Amino acid sequence: MQEPLPVLMGRRILLREPREGDAAPLFEHTSDPEVTRFLAFDPPSAIEETELFIARAREYRLHDREYIFVIADVGTDVPLGVTALRHLDLMMSTAQIGTWVARPHWGSGVNGEAKQLLLDYAFDALGLHRIEARIPSPNARSRRAFEKLGAVCEGTLRESFLKHGQYHDTHLYVVLSSDWDRVRNSPQAATTRTLKGPRDAVSDN
Repeated sequence: MQEPLPVLMGRRILLREPREGDAAPLFEHTSDPEVTRFLAFDPPSAIEETELFIARAREYRLHDREYIFVIADVGTDVPLGVTALRHLDLMMSTAQIGTWVARPHWGSGVNGEAKQLLLDYAFDALGLHRIEARIPSPNARSRRAFEKLGAVCEGTLRESFLKHGQYHDTHLYVVLSSDWDRVRNSPQAATTRTLKGPRDAVSDN
């Protein structure tokens, strides 16, 4: 994708492309080992690692490898976490979703709203058909969150996640476009969603 990612607006948060000014808050959030406990990477040892992540996000987008969004407060634009579509296969209309949120915002609904916005974008704007999430077995909170979004557990990948020298099973959760249509059209669906283009992005100031 040559053009910048759109800004996805929710009630409490927005999703936007990472910027250089995000390095310090993202570095601070991921320096918390609890935040990266179930992620494929460990806390960064220096802010330069976060700066490199931001630089690579644009490169990945240009090559349609990953679409990475910062989760930011809708009022202040302060970064609260990251969510992404990874392992994009536009020919097969599939991708994997990954999300992390700073610990002060756990249980606040930020994670769920970020996933809702990203799934809307994946199915409506990109026309994807199947979104996967691979969740380590100990991460019960994330498993429950995906189940609330209508995801189906299709199976278990035995000892496929290595963290700190220990292998864990990974559960494969999947949301199809038809699943998502059913979930968001249900009476329980309450998130207000608006899609804005790059020109409507929040300023750097």
